Amino acid sequence: MDDMEEVARVLRAAHAEGKGAVELASLSRETLGAGFGVISFIASFRISFKISLPVLQRAQAWEGFGWGGLQIPDEEFAAILSPWLARQ
Repeated sequence: MDDMEEVARVLRAAHAEGKGAVELASLSRETLGAGFGVISFIASFRISFKISLPVLQRAQAWEGFGWGGLQIPDEEFAAILSPWLARQ
C-alpha cells in the first residue's frame, strides 16, 4: 500500500466516524507529515472522496494550510467540500 492509499484509508475511516472537512484536512496534513503540500492535499482528498479537481483547487486556499495568497476561512472550506463528503 502506498502513502496516498494509506492516507485515503485513514481519511475515509475518520469521515465514517463523523469528522468534517476541516478535521479531515488537518488529519491529512498530520498523516503525511513532511510530505504534505498542495499536491498531496489534492491527491489525498481526490482518492479518498472522489472530489473534482476544480473543487479541490479552490479548497487548497484554506487558511488552515497557511500557503499564502488569497485564503478562505474554515466556513468556506467546509462549504466547498461538504457536498462531496455527504455523498460518501
